[in-house]
Amino acid sequence: MPSSSTVARRRWALPVAGLASTVLASIALTAAPSLAAAATTIATDGFDRSAASGWGAAPSGGAWSVTGGASRSVAGSAATVAGVGANRSFRASLPAVKLANGTVRAAFTVPKGTQVYYSAEARRQANGTAYGSRARIDANRKLHTEVVRVAGGAATVLASKVLGTVAPGQSVTVELDVAGTSSVVVRSKAYVTGTRAPDWQARATDKAGSRIAAAGAVGVSGYVSAGQAAQTWKTLAFSALSTGSTAATPPAPPVVAPPAPPVVAKPTATPAASGKHGAAAVGSTAYPVPSNAVFVSTSGSDSASGSKSAPVRTVTKALTKVSSGRTIVIRGGTYHEYFIVPPGKAVTIQSYPNEAVWFDGSSKVSGFTASGSAWRADGYSSFDASPTYTKGAPDGTAVGWTFLNPAHPMAAHPDQVWIDGAEQKQVGALSQVKAGTFFVDRGAKRLYLGTNPAGRSVQASTLSQAISLRAPGTTIRGLGFRRYASSVPQQGVITAYYPNQKLENVEVRDSATAGVGIFKPGSSLKNVTITGSGQIGLQASYADGLTVDNLSLRNSNDQNFNPTPSAGGFKVTTTRGFTMKNSEITGTIGNQFWTDQSTYDINLTNNTITNGTRWGIVLEISSKAVIAGNVVAGNAHDGIMISNTNNVSVWNNTLVNNGRSGLAIAQDKRRITQLSVSGHDRRRAQPDMSMPWTTTNVTVGNNIFTGGTGSKSAIYLVESWDRALNAEQMATYSNGNVFSQKAVGTPKLATVWGNAGAYSTNFVKFSDYVAATGRDRNSYHHLGASPVNGSYQAVAAISSRDTTVGQPLPAAVATKVGRAAGTRHLGAWR
Repeated sequence: MPSSSTVARRRWALPVAGLASTVLASIALTAAPSLAAAATTIATDGFDRSAASGWGAAPSGGAWSVTGGASRSVAGSAATVAGVGANRSFRASLPAVKLANGTVRAAFTVPKGTQVYYSAEARRQANGTAYGSRARIDANRKLHTEVVRVAGGAATVLASKVLGTVAPGQSVTVELDVAGTSSVVVRSKAYVTGTRAPDWQARATDKAGSRIAAAGAVGVSGYVSAGQAAQTWKTLAFSALSTGSTAATPPAPPVVAPPAPPVVAKPTATPAASGKHGAAAVGSTAYPVPSNAVFVSTSGSDSASGSKSAPVRTVTKALTKVSSGRTIVIRGGTYHEYFIVPPGKAVTIQSYPNEAVWFDGSSKVSGFTASGSAWRADGYSSFDASPTYTKGAPDGTAVGWTFLNPAHPMAAHPDQVWIDGAEQKQVGALSQVKAGTFFVDRGAKRLYLGTNPAGRSVQASTLSQAISLRAPGTTIRGLGFRRYASSVPQQGVITAYYPNQKLENVEVRDSATAGVGIFKPGSSLKNVTITGSGQIGLQASYADGLTVDNLSLRNSNDQNFNPTPSAGGFKVTTTRGFTMKNSEITGTIGNQFWTDQSTYDINLTNNTITNGTRWGIVLEISSKAVIAGNVVAGNAHDGIMISNTNNVSVWNNTLVNNGRSGLAIAQDKRRITQLSVSGHDRRRAQPDMSMPWTTTNVTVGNNIFTGGTGSKSAIYLVESWDRALNAEQMATYSNGNVFSQKAVGTPKLATVWGNAGAYSTNFVKFSDYVAATGRDRNSYHHLGASPVNGSYQAVAAISSRDTTVGQPLPAAVATKVGRAAGTRHLGAWR
């Protein structure tokens, strides 16, 4: 993969420090309304840089202003403020960013001390007033989330909730959401980073005369109480997302008393990002039940007949009672099972109408005894921890090409543990066990917990996979799968190594490594949700003809494997004929969507791909693609990267707020004639000159582009890194696009244009680029505010130019995107 000088590891925003607090009794605690507006990333920083003094500038959001503490620096993917003494605070803000309505998210490292506060702030005014989501760590190391209004050096607590305990060195994420003017809804949450994000935990509606109605700066802060030792604060990631400058003020809800806080907060399941994509809620489907169906029930017996009145207990048994073409119907309940659909059993396996069916790979663990500062259970069986796709093989040694990230050495260990629904973090030695963590002594078969399990429910994954699909023509629909401890070599909780499989309204969550793997032709996924996969959400190889429709893929690679060679959201390799449409991918640590290794005939249409830590879409050593009608926004690198891939149509995409550029078109030294280089499709005669691994004949029309904010950011890049090709050979057509900048020079470059045998030309002015290249003569250069609103719809200044700037949609693209040939429209249809 190409490298970039501007990389944001996560796109989050960090909380602000708490000061002396008072409870304002006149504030109504309410259930906040759903805020429907789509979010646009306006600031993001993963702190992947070095700064000896201060925090430097965020990849998106401008320069940081930091005060307080003895020293301020950035190194090792963390922004540090050291030496914050007792009764003192630090504050970091992005003055260039103004947020009215939206969400601020930040991750920080829990310091050694107690009675300390860390906040994410929004609507900060020049006089210091602001709203905050404050994480308070009390004398007993209990974590509290608090909604606060800061004014005059004091924080008024508007709402709060007590959560679980946290330990020094743990990473905690804090989120703040604000909306409204005459009635301001403020919500907060705090949770251990890497665990499933809960719903909003504290919420308030502020109608007081001192409420903050105006847009303001965003940032984070930390505070150390009187009598405490000086602390070091480390901020790991920051982001701010705007839902627009105005929002409808929600109706006043009834006043309710705050609930009694539990001992440990139970995180709730992550909802779909928009509610418009992915599987129907488990238990809400109602497929017809054939008269000859075989039934499975948690109250059944495998010695029964399998009728509705005498169901069997397991799917494995039901499969022995059906022939191809028949249906297995599963009654509501939770099942703990791995089953194989064997060859010759092309059946449909579905839930009973309106009954929730979950296959759960975890089991309850009990019998813990105190063992030093930990709690131990004997007889625990662990799982294969091979870090590569070859079982038992060690990880590679090539720099940048290892599966494991040295900062996350336990990623390939698929053991998973939850206490009262809160996922625990695995550590590599008993000496590292502390609250919120666990250790597996593989030789002694012992499980150690750092949190006292007395009176609590402990669940641990005891199955590694859910389904192996081996009968061509099988359909799985209306089912949920969770908490399976898949290993890297297994390549999925659900795997299809036989052709023509169908998944419909299926949800897969909390997989230790991979969620779903498709490895043969002719399969389809429709209305599928995959969340919280440890390494990769969805992968496909040799999956010719694969169609993915209405996928929701969220928070993949949450165990922080190295993105290269093969971790991220959705990767497709060595496949001919692939379609993904009407889908969303969001929150990936790594590339969100990626084709590689001679994938041919790729169709990506009407998708939304947002807020990943690397590229949004990558086409690498592939050929023949249509990328049309997509929103690609808020990703840390380029929105779309086309590398060593020819015959690509890039039309009517909205590529905004990405870290480096909207679109990058590139070429490196690899060629299909280099038979020793990895990535050839060995099913075809080589070298396969239909796929030359050269970036040529890329057409670019009717897109809306913005660039990043880094020193090397541009709106649009076309360059051959080996200087073998001119940009004119690579991008053969470019017109009818919108090039958007806040001002000339922001981003620094309008375009980068490659020259064979020489350095690329950097154009600061869009007009210079047009004059020098002859490209984009009918494109529009937009200066000023964002070209799209919070829902990624073109603003009036852009949409009014659909017919004067937009070019006729080519027939070949129109067919793929579902529009009439010749249509003139700017950006994605929303």
